[in-house]
Amino acid sequence: MPATRWKLACFDLDGTLVRHASTGQHIAAHLGHASAMSEIEKAYAAGTVTNADVAAMDGRHYRGLTRTDITAMLNDIPVIDDIAETVGWLGQHGIPSVICTLAWRFVGEVFVDRYGFIASSGPTLKTGLDGTFTGEVESDFTEDDKPAFVDSLCRTHGIGMSEVFHVGDSRSDIPLFRAVGYSVALNATQQAVENARVALQTESLLDVLRVIPGLMS
Repeated sequence: MPATRWKLACFDLDGTLVRHASTGQHIAAHLGHASAMSEIEKAYAAGTVTNADVAAMDGRHYRGLTRTDITAMLNDIPVIDDIAETVGWLGQHGIPSVICTLAWRFVGEVFVDRYGFIASSGPTLKTGLDGTFTGEVESDFTEDDKPAFVDSLCRTHGIGMSEVFHVGDSRSDIPLFRAVGYSVALNATQQAVENARVALQTESLLDVLRVIPGLMS
């Protein structure tokens, strides 16, 4: 099975690339609403609120801030080892990488710029004429939007969904796990493990390359 079977690599952000706390929790600690963010993320994980509810609550706290402000808050966020090396290896073998996340798109784009991904999904916030966030959600993004986001990229690049693999860690990844050619539950919840083709516990993203069929052979 040649490595060229795979044409696109997808990675979740929170819990997959980012370790120990979500990007939302990390930024909330800077902004002073860490407790509220933790509680609503627990409710999302339990399925009692939607990602739109999370975005609406969280977004209010970004009012008056800029993308530059948020980028600075992410400078010390804990991440899994070897992100750049993994994305670089895939790129050298003709496989671009994208971030497919429910975190804010502008947050995902920080990681796009830092590590060489080509795009990120996610909800967006409105910005005012002065370039600061208004605190109002401009567009929502749910777990069911993940397959549509990837499908759109596939159509643009002439790729089939069967030629895509996705690496994720939680229930928000399950719709995409079911839509792509291969799925990896990385440092994942039991629910994600049960819905992925393979599960992996590691602190190096490079280990993912070894469990994708045919990728390194």
